[in-house]
Amino acid sequence: MTSPTSPPRRSRPILGCGVVFIIAALLVGAVVVLWPGGKERHLTAYFTSAVGLYPGADVRVLGISVGQVTSVDPAGASVRVEMKYDAKQKIPADAQAVIVNQTLVSDRYVQLTPVYRGGGVLAEGTTLPVTRTVVPVEVDDVTSSLNGLNKALGPEGANSSGALSRLLQVGASNLSGQGADIRGTIKDTATVLSTLSEDRGDITATVENLRKITAALAANDQQVRSFTDNLSGVSGQLAGEKDELGAALQTLGPTLRNVTQFVKGNRTQLAANVRQLAQVTSVLVKQKDALGQFLSAAPVGIANLAHAYDPISGTLGTRADLRQFKNPAMWICSLAYSLGSPPKQCEAMLAPLNKAAAGINLNLDLSWITALTTTYDPVLPPPDAYGPNGKSSSGKTTAAKTTAGKGAASKNSKTATSGNQGGTNPNKTLGGLFPGGTR
Repeated sequence: MTSPTSPPRRSRPILGCGVVFIIAALLVGAVVVLWPGGKERHLTAYFTSAVGLYPGADVRVLGISVGQVTSVDPAGASVRVEMKYDAKQKIPADAQAVIVNQTLVSDRYVQLTPVYRGGGVLAEGTTLPVTRTVVPVEVDDVTSSLNGLNKALGPEGANSSGALSRLLQVGASNLSGQGADIRGTIKDTATVLSTLSEDRGDITATVENLRKITAALAANDQQVRSFTDNLSGVSGQLAGEKDELGAALQTLGPTLRNVTQFVKGNRTQLAANVRQLAQVTSVLVKQKDALGQFLSAAPVGIANLAHAYDPISGTLGTRADLRQFKNPAMWICSLAYSLGSPPKQCEAMLAPLNKAAAGINLNLDLSWITALTTTYDPVLPPPDAYGPNGKSSSGKTTAAKTTAGKGAASKNSKTATSGNQGGTNPNKTLGGLFPGGTR
């Protein structure tokens, strides 16, 4: 029989399940908290000093708390600070730790900078050396520096003889009433600095170019020295000839004025000449192939002309080449074609003329005509052709020879005139002038 005050038997299993659930939750929480790489990461940093920094101080990023300082311990000449921060917060691998002083009386905190913008992150348990940490300037250091400056400028220092006081008095006297000018100077200086800031890219490029020029000059030092020496020599020479240069410049002045007046007075004609010269140049450019051919063939033609000229008779030796008559049909048909006749029919009709002209040699030597029409009447040099003493370049007297030669020439001239009324050479016969004839 069951007592009415005793609990039901099913409440004991439920109570046991609750205890087991609570124990499991505690174990999971402990694992999450204590498991490496969980919700927190640890960092060690060494500072030169840690005044006003205590365990529990904030660890911040951009002023927002992400962790706290766990310990502050001296380590030789530096201070070792242990920190922990939220593992979800990414800190760049090259981060620095900076102790920040908010006010003179409040606690300090550690700022991790810079903010993460990509790349590697700070690993768990990283140690930052002193070179990657920064501490603020202490008030005592500032006051000590000011105290030292005050002593250096005071009666025991620079103002021991009143020099600083006199400097201040002179400065006050000089600056008295110059407030507007000083304000304008400061304003202009600010404008200049603003302009330089806006053009800092160009200034940087200019400095870089100057660096390259300086490097090039340093690499070519010997050439620069030679150039300087040569320039010095030229300057010395110009200094020695300054009178001549002055005279030349004085002469050049009127010449330039005359040229200016000439150009002004004839600018219309000069413009026309320039235009015509442009036209001539254009024609030469268009005919450059023909001009080149002429320039290549003209020397040969002139040389042949010089060889063909006979200075004794004053004539040109020519040879008529009538080889075009070896094909009279084509020659006649070309004339007929210019009048509108069909060339093929003309050549077919006149083809027998080519056979008839095949055995005729029309390469004629007409030089005999030139010989028949040429009068050879050489003029002997006068008696004084070799100077007043009648001596030639060899030093022998030639006056007698000249007189004898003149008489012989006169005699021969009379003989030639009486023997040949036509003015031809008496030593040649008419038959010898023709091809194949005898002389």
